[in-house]
Amino acid sequence: MKKKTEELRVRILDGAVALFIEKGIEKVTTRELTEHLGLSRSHIYHYFKDWQSLCLAALERFMQQELDDLAESLAGREPHEKLSVLIKYYLPEGPDAVWQLYDSLWRLASHDAAYAELAERNMNCWMEMIADIIREGVGLKAFRALDAERVTRQFVAMLNGYSENLIIHPSPEKCQLASDDLHDFIRQML
Repeated sequence: MKKKTEELRVRILDGAVALFIEKGIEKVTTRELTEHLGLSRSHIYHYFKDWQSLCLAALERFMQQELDDLAESLAGREPHEKLSVLIKYYLPEGPDAVWQLYDSLWRLASHDAAYAELAERNMNCWMEMIADIIREGVGLKAFRALDAERVTRQFVAMLNGYSENLIIHPSPEKCQLASDDLHDFIRQML
């Protein structure tokens, strides 16, 4: 019974994320989600005290899964290669609905403390992953000894800046230029 309960909870969370990606977080309603899943509203509120709790849980699950997937793809690679994989993963070459989901979260975070806390936790996880790669590279003598946290902040600022530009009018050419610039930064700084 407990397994079925958790499966339904996960189904609700994943269904919410699918709609968030399609429409944006703020444009999805409880009614749309229940119709999408073929459930009654009582199912939703059995698992979540309110709509915001469901939204936050769905986003947290989705973002953690993204981090877990990336961590899995980085496993066993050298630090330089890890940063290259991370750049490719992070920068959209074409229209990317997932980036629209993050954009929607950032807008909500600008005026809602609960969303801001979730967004900040996620950003800190990304920063820690990148800092760990840089520290690993320093430890392996693949990178120069430096202030890993500072370089991480600079690298993430560049990643975010390029990704924001690519969200508006993405193209493989723009993505390649951004990737080249980021790799140049890595060569110069690390």
